[in-house]
Amino acid sequence: MPARRGELANMPTHPNLILFMPETVRADAVFGPEGKCAFTPHLDALITEGGAFPYTFSQSPFCAPSRCCLATGQYPHTGGYRAFSHLVQPHEWNAFRELREAGYYTVAFGKNDMLAQGAVPLSFDEVDLRVKPEDYGQYTDRRQEPKHRYSFYQGKREGPCHDTDWACIESALQFLDETHDRPFCLFLPLAFAHPTYVVEEPYYSLHDRASLPPPLPYRPEDKRRYVCHLHESHGLGELMEDDLREIRAVYYGMISRVDAQLGQIVSRLRERGLYENTALFYFSDHGDYTGDYGLTEKWNAAFEDAMLRVPLACRIPGFPATGVHNGLVEIIDLYATIMDVAGIQPRHPHFGCSLMPALRGEEFTGRDAVFAEAGLREDENGRHLPPIPDDSIYALRRDLVLNVPGINTRAAMARTERYKYVYCPGDRDELYDLRTDPGELMNRADDPALSAVRVVMKERLLRWLLETSDLLPYESDSRGWR
Repeated sequence: MPARRGELANMPTHPNLILFMPETVRADAVFGPEGKCAFTPHLDALITEGGAFPYTFSQSPFCAPSRCCLATGQYPHTGGYRAFSHLVQPHEWNAFRELREAGYYTVAFGKNDMLAQGAVPLSFDEVDLRVKPEDYGQYTDRRQEPKHRYSFYQGKREGPCHDTDWACIESALQFLDETHDRPFCLFLPLAFAHPTYVVEEPYYSLHDRASLPPPLPYRPEDKRRYVCHLHESHGLGELMEDDLREIRAVYYGMISRVDAQLGQIVSRLRERGLYENTALFYFSDHGDYTGDYGLTEKWNAAFEDAMLRVPLACRIPGFPATGVHNGLVEIIDLYATIMDVAGIQPRHPHFGCSLMPALRGEEFTGRDAVFAEAGLREDENGRHLPPIPDDSIYALRRDLVLNVPGINTRAAMARTERYKYVYCPGDRDELYDLRTDPGELMNRADDPALSAVRVVMKERLLRWLLETSDLLPYESDSRGWR
């Protein structure tokens, strides 16, 4: 019979937690066939000792909403997490605040994009880097090359590269070297592999360009309007297949650099005798186009698997390895799993489903569907865009949002194992049969042969929106005058 919590003698009651979160890592970059994905030996070892969920989906295609969701177990529309400018508020519960109030010492080294400033001291005991960045390396400004002006490609940088991620890892290693008198949660939200696409040796040359998967083709006639506008305004049609393979190889190299840093953390845990008492999670907030569909970087209202499918792997002390679980998972399930591992009852309603049954070796089928949403109303675009200077590489995207009606309009997605449906009243709907078209290249929303499927998927999306539209708090209010 599968082991349950507390049944194994070496299962800690309140294990330490390490949440290792590189940014912008798409799942197929680490779960693809050997030779076709990034070189990640330390992540592979983690999966060998624990479990992996290669069909995990983010609730948003960009960082801030996704991080708010994974921290709270709520969907973007439930908490209003649809913009860079609205984060988890001081009055809202989140995993880190709940861990801290339960007695964990909570530490974060890295990028926030999750908590409003008033919520930071309620959630973390420590957030300031102990080691400061020193040198980001030297590289050629590729924006001087016409074809790379807006491709986000920078290529190889020369060391030393004591950048922010290096400082985060060094700070974490210092923390792990200390004596800990209570359980801790160490959160490492790193900057890599977020574009620009740039990395130093040995990671720059680590992946054979010729053996990498070819990019998915540019087919704007089957996509919403942002695909055409991004491709044409950024001059991405100038990039040949070799250019796109080069971008992907550098992106994979960035992921391999992050993997080496994961190895440093694991090594230090072993050296300090902490490994057997520490639950370790590896995950990301969203993906990256990396040349697919004629695009690079991301778009704030995109729902392709390249943007939403992210890696999730974990090792829980005291439980045997369970391997790869191919059921559908949402990133909000991470919240419920962390609470389960820490032995904490959540302080607020949420929609996450703990993955511990799968990690105990029980039968796991996953969710029947996963969901995502993004976009802004037209009146929100000017108020909720981050401040972007005119000389920024993102200025062109800012201008597209402000000047092209409907390009960033609200949309929502439902995805089952076989079908993906995108509902977008301000643009066009999308429907893909993932069994025959895994690359999401042929939009069949108007195909009479799938009209019944479209009705079913739209109904499933509507039911999800209704069931998750709001939350009643656990506490009840008195109705009498006080």
